[in-house]
Amino acid sequence: MARFDGGRMSSDGGVILLKQVDDSLGFSRRFAACFRDERHPSFVEYRVEDLVRQRIMGLALGYEDLNDHDALRHDLIFGLASGRLSGGRANCAALAGKSTLNRLERSGHKADRYCRIIADHEALATLFVTLFLDQHERAPARIVLDVDATDDRIHGHQEGRAFHGYYGHNCYLPLYIFCGDHLLSASLRTADRDPGKEALADIRRIVEQIRSRWPRVRILVRGDSGFARDSLMTWCEDNRVDFLFGLAGNTRLYDRIASLSAEVRDEAATTGRAARGFASFDWITKDSWTRRRRVVARAEWRHGNRYHRFVVTTLPQGTSAPRHLYEQIYCARGDMENRIKECQMDLFSDRTSSHTIRANQLRLWFSAAAYVLLTALQRLALGQTSLEKETCGTIRARLLKIATIVKVSVRRIVLSMPDMFPCQHEFALAHARLRRLCQAS
Repeated sequence: MARFDGGRMSSDGGVILLKQVDDSLGFSRRFAACFRDERHPSFVEYRVEDLVRQRIMGLALGYEDLNDHDALRHDLIFGLASGRLSGGRANCAALAGKSTLNRLERSGHKADRYCRIIADHEALATLFVTLFLDQHERAPARIVLDVDATDDRIHGHQEGRAFHGYYGHNCYLPLYIFCGDHLLSASLRTADRDPGKEALADIRRIVEQIRSRWPRVRILVRGDSGFARDSLMTWCEDNRVDFLFGLAGNTRLYDRIASLSAEVRDEAATTGRAARGFASFDWITKDSWTRRRRVVARAEWRHGNRYHRFVVTTLPQGTSAPRHLYEQIYCARGDMENRIKECQMDLFSDRTSSHTIRANQLRLWFSAAAYVLLTALQRLALGQTSLEKETCGTIRARLLKIATIVKVSVRRIVLSMPDMFPCQHEFALAHARLRRLCQAS
């Protein structure tokens, strides 16, 4: 027999680790500071910080739907994470329900009758870069900013709906910028705009913010051929920012490496195995570029088929050989694809089903905040453990989703977790590390 009558139990005991990370970074407090609360103080039951923390931790624990919070608002573990075990009024639960959280997400440019909490989008965009900078005790000598866009499929009639020919469906085209596993920007774009040109505003903002604290850091911007736009490359060259972008092949480029291609083809035919060669040369297009730039070509033949690729860069010939530049520096950008998949598949950043772009952008930032919280947990507490390199979804499944009995007395709250929990060592170690961080801060 099975019944839901276990009483004060929760399936999310690991949320106490997220609370420790949140406290050490002051993340929810700083995120909530990007909102303007115009509610009447006499009628406020839940602070903006409480609402923000509840939504971010809900996403981190796998609750993408606001409807889930009508049950989670009574969950003592979630209340413990927010410091609220009961409501301030007789008819209020410890935490907010779906309607209150929905009003938070649907905030407009100004307060109205139903939405009186206004999000400052510029402050939110700035916060993610600030958190990245705060993670470093000293300025690194060089950083790499990976930029990429992905499709976010939409099915209704949301604002900004457009068809994208490459993906073959109606979608948004959110633009992500990462530095390693640090998320610096997640901007919602419509699919009828060129991501290469749209990226310039975000890259300019991020570079200026980074250099305001680290004026001497060398910055490399890396992306696929969709970002090889003259306006973006010219800005990088004029502002001492290196770039490395893919470059779409064309007849003129193939003719330029015809002799190299023939050599590689003959080698592949002789050995019966794949063969590749590399070349570097200065190049300018007929009319779309305003100056000559260095292009690196990779000529490859496999099974009688041609697989040629090109990249354009400001990295000089003497500091990076063509093969090393392509295979070790450019191809490393593929790891960013995994970070985007984590955001979309594990943290629901593609749940942009609100009508307005503004509300969907805020949803995207909440998912980005959940990603930042989980990767901070991994970076601060899970080093040299079996979860050191796992995805956000694996960390949630193995470390955070723990059946927990909650016992509340006058003087303490006792959490009883299963004896057979497989990751007891990792949990205890993470808790000890985070406790030291909280005490130090």
